[in-house]
This record gives sequence, C-alpha cells and structure tokens, in this order.
Amino acid sequence: MIAFSRIYLYIQTIFKLGILNVAYVAWYRFTLKSGIRTYFFPKRKFHITDDVFLKCQVRSNYPSIWKNRLLEDADKITNGEIRYYAYHWKNIGNPPNWFLNPFNNHIYPKIQNHWSRLPDFLPEVGDIKNIWEASRFEWVNTLSRAFAVTGKTEYIETLNNWINDWAENNPLNEGPNWKCGQEASIRVFNLINTALILDQDDKPSKVLCDLIYAHLERINSNILYAIAQDNNHGISEATALFIGGNWLNSNSNIYPKASQFATKGRKWIENRIKELVEDDGGFSQHSITYQRVLLDTLIFAEFWRQKLELPAFSDIFYSKANAAINWLWILTDEKSGNCPNLGSNDGALFLNMHSCEYRDFRPSLQTASVLFSNKKYFDGGIWDEPLYWFEKLNVHFENKYKKKVSEVLNSGYVVMKSPLSWCLLRFPHFRFRPSHNDVFHFDLWYKGENIIQDSGTYSYNSPISEKFVDYKSVHSHNTVSFDNKEQMTVLGRFLLGNWITPDSISPISNNNDNLQIWEGQYSDSRSNSHKRKITQTENSWIIEDILSGNFKTATIGFNLRADKLSIENNIIKMTWGEINFSANTKFEIHQNFISDYYWETHSSNRLIIQIDKAQSFVTTIKLNS
Repeated sequence: MIAFSRIYLYIQTIFKLGILNVAYVAWYRFTLKSGIRTYFFPKRKFHITDDVFLKCQVRSNYPSIWKNRLLEDADKITNGEIRYYAYHWKNIGNPPNWFLNPFNNHIYPKIQNHWSRLPDFLPEVGDIKNIWEASRFEWVNTLSRAFAVTGKTEYIETLNNWINDWAENNPLNEGPNWKCGQEASIRVFNLINTALILDQDDKPSKVLCDLIYAHLERINSNILYAIAQDNNHGISEATALFIGGNWLNSNSNIYPKASQFATKGRKWIENRIKELVEDDGGFSQHSITYQRVLLDTLIFAEFWRQKLELPAFSDIFYSKANAAINWLWILTDEKSGNCPNLGSNDGALFLNMHSCEYRDFRPSLQTASVLFSNKKYFDGGIWDEPLYWFEKLNVHFENKYKKKVSEVLNSGYVVMKSPLSWCLLRFPHFRFRPSHNDVFHFDLWYKGENIIQDSGTYSYNSPISEKFVDYKSVHSHNTVSFDNKEQMTVLGRFLLGNWITPDSISPISNNNDNLQIWEGQYSDSRSNSHKRKITQTENSWIIEDILSGNFKTATIGFNLRADKLSIENNIIKMTWGEINFSANTKFEIHQNFISDYYWETHSSNRLIIQIDKAQSFVTTIKLNS
C-alpha cells in the first residue's frame, strides 16, 4: 500500500512538472546510458597556435579607490589560487589542475572519457561543482581587470597561459568540464566580457573565436535538456547562444552556424522569460541567488544586444525583466545590500566584474536598472564597477525609485516594513517545483542585520560523513513541523511531492492602532493545518501560529543569529532585543548551522518550541528601540 501511494505521488508530481519535460528528460537519460549521445557530440582537440587568446589594452581612468581589493585578488590568482563560490580561496596550482576537488584533494578519474559517459555523482570525488568551479573562468575577469588598470604583464601572461592550458587539457566534449551546458555558457560569458574589458571585443584573436565557437556547438546540441528543466539553465544557455553567435558574426564570417545559434538563442530567451518569470517578477526557482543569476544573465543579453546594435527584444521581455529587477529590489536590505538566504544557493555569481562581497546584491541591481530603465537604486559606490566596464558609469541617471513599502507578492512572498526592521514571509505558490520545505518561513532584518535567518544550502552533494543538517528541510527553516515530518514529501535530491497550496492568503491590513497585519493558512497532505498571523508594531513583531489537525506533536523553529543570549523567566534576551511567548512552554536552544555561501557553514542558535496539542501559540519578538 505504501509503495502504491508513493508511485501515485510520483505520477501526480510528473503531471505538475509537465509531461513533455519529463518525457524529454527520460529520453535524454536513456541516450546517456546507451551511449547514443556520444555520436551527437564528437570529441575534438583545440588547435593551439602561437597566437594569444587575449591581447593588451590599458585603461587610464579607473577609479583608484577600487584598486586595492582587485589587485589583492589578482595577485592571489597569479600565485595559483582560485576563489571558489566567491568565498573560499584554494591553491590548485599555476596553471591549475582542472580536475581537482580542493575540498577533499581528490582528482576526477577517467578524464579522457566522453562527458556523456561520466557519472553525475562519484562518491570518491564528491560534489562535482567543486570540479567545475575553476573552469567557470571567473578568474579571467579578475586578471583582465587588473591588467587593464595597471599594465602589469604578469596578469595578462597568466590569463593567456591558463586559458591555453585549459584548452589543451579539456578537448571539446572530453572530460567532466563539458558535462553541463550551463558551465559552458558561463565560460562564454566570462571570455566575451574579458575581451570587452581588454578592448578586444571588436578585434578578437582567432583562437579565442574558435574556443567560443566550440562552446556554442556544445550548448546548441543539448539545449532542449536545459529547457526541460524550467530553470536558469535554459535562460543562460540561450543567452550564451544569442550573445556568442551574434558576437562571432560581428567579427568574422567563417563560422557557419553562428547565425543559427544567435537566432535559436533569441527564440529561447524570449520563451523562457515569458514562461518562467511571474508577472510580479518572481522566478521559477524560488531562490534569491538564482534570481540574481537571472538578472545577471539578462544584463549580458541586453548589454550585448545594445553593443552589437541588434533589434530589441519583445515588449513582454522588457516588462518581465523590469519586474524581475523590482522583485529583487523589494527583497534587498537597503542598508547592507544583502538579501534573505531564501531557497537554493549554489554560490553562483555571474556578474563578477566588481570586487563587492558575494552577498552584496547591489552590483546586479544597479547594473540591471541602468541598462533596462536608466535609473539607479543606490548612490555611487564600488557596486558601480560593472557600469564602468560597460561604459555607462559617467552618464547621469536620476533615482526615480520610490521608498519600499509593505506588500504581498503573488509569486509567494510577504514583505512588511517598519522604520528599523522588516520581515519576509514565504507562502506556498508553486507553479514550478519547490526546492525547500520552507512554507511560512519568517525572516527578520533589523538595522541592516539578518537576526532571524534562513538556512541556505551548503552543498547539493554533501559528504555522508559530514554531520550537517539538511538545509532544505523544514527543520532548518523558521516555521512549523507536524510530527517531525517534512511539509512536502522528499522524492529525490531535487524533487518534492505533495506540493502545498494555500487555503487562504490575506492582503496586509492596517487597524485603528496603525498595526500592520497579515495572515495565511495551508493544510498539508496529512490534513494538518497551519495558520500564521504576523502583526507588526513600531518595535515588535508578533507571530501567532494556529495549529490544528490530527498531529500528535508539533515544533515551531527559528534560526537566531549567533549572539550572546540569556533566559530569564521564560524570556530569551539577546543583544538586539528579546523573545517571549504567550504561555509557559517547553523550548530549547541548541547550536545549529547556517550556510551563507556554498560549502560554508557557521554557527547559529536554533530555537525549538514544543507543541503537544492543537492550539494557538504566540511568539513576540521585541526589538531595541
């Protein structure tokens, strides 16, 4: 009976994912296992000549205040260090070992095999993203920027030596660094943007054009698999085809399929933006960092469209692009530039033409807003560097954005504002597959600090020996769990079943005492019900959880920033305020872990409140004035 129920749940989930998408993925996996796909992707060595990939061009007007961090990073790279996930510096050699996982020092085996014959997960190697990261070529933008502002030949020599070494050790379609079309797309973005930085974008070397053309061949032949994912892969791969195909056409007439790539890329960009971006700007992946990946990809598409003087995209493209920018603006803390650590976080930072911190979302917002709306969100700062390279820094733009207000976003988010704090609440809206069990998660920000936090991701393929929590679990979010079970059934590494739909979602209201109030309710597949009501006063947030159903026990959990705390008379006191409850109750606080960056964790405090019967329970968070 249990097996039948699970089969039925898989069938139900397949219909939600889309029959055609699932059918294509099934066909794709069959062609991998059978070896058929090797015939679609012939291996080919790159023809290495004495010509350099990128030549020298020095800039003279780079703001000197931006230099220190840039040159510090560039010097680390010339010493054989690469920054993984915009956070971890790892020494992997000069030139690098392109097949090393520096987190466990294992080397990917059988690198001469066709990429389609290599497994997705190898226990002895670990997370394949740790292999791919060095081959994303983030370092090319750092080295090119450093050379362009100093003229130091060590930077340009390292840049060319490393690209040459990568091409020699990674023949087309051979080895793990060709397994993913999106990884190839990211290399295209970084190489073409580096040509721009070095003022070589309109007179590139033939070896650079050949390398990019080979990447476009790989992407083009497998793009339907990316489209079937209904996520960022389809958009990024389509954008690489659009930019790369048009860029090659503008510089040479010897690449026969360049026009075809460009046309196909434009078609799928338009399709993916129309299908995957909600009217309010929310993206299909329910993730802050993937929202930024979306914005960065759109930045590249629109910048190169303008640069190459190509026809504009459709009205719906621009409407949804601006909505996506505004969506991220609404969820960005204005004081810090940071955002709630919502949903999956894989460490991606596509727009790496600046030296800001990974969790600073201002560079993407500022650049996207200028490109799409001729507006700025923020005053000038280091986050403006991409505009410098795009030659839009010195153009005056008036800030026309209104101050953010409390609102409910139909894509599944509630944002409530007060003078010193603001909250985000996640409610169920799953037109596309959810990744985390985070329904009714509550995130709280106070004076630019995230004091009640989301969990992050840590890794998509954590080592079994690691004793870390499941960051996607309901037990890692600030919400309720019934009988210690997940809100939605875990069917696979990236797949949940029993998608929750809301029973009710209210607008934000103001009562006579000028209190802001929001409430919503859902019922899970076991007929348990959770109603959450948020009331915001001048310096307090009141969370009322009304729990009903057949559950035996329930827990209410919160991730608290790792501050010093004390407990007095059932009141939890912290540096920023206190938390108290509507009645005496059982609760405990233990050490937990939060992951702000991929493959990184740090300590937090996990508050767990025990509920043993259906009831209404009130948690009051009082902030220092």
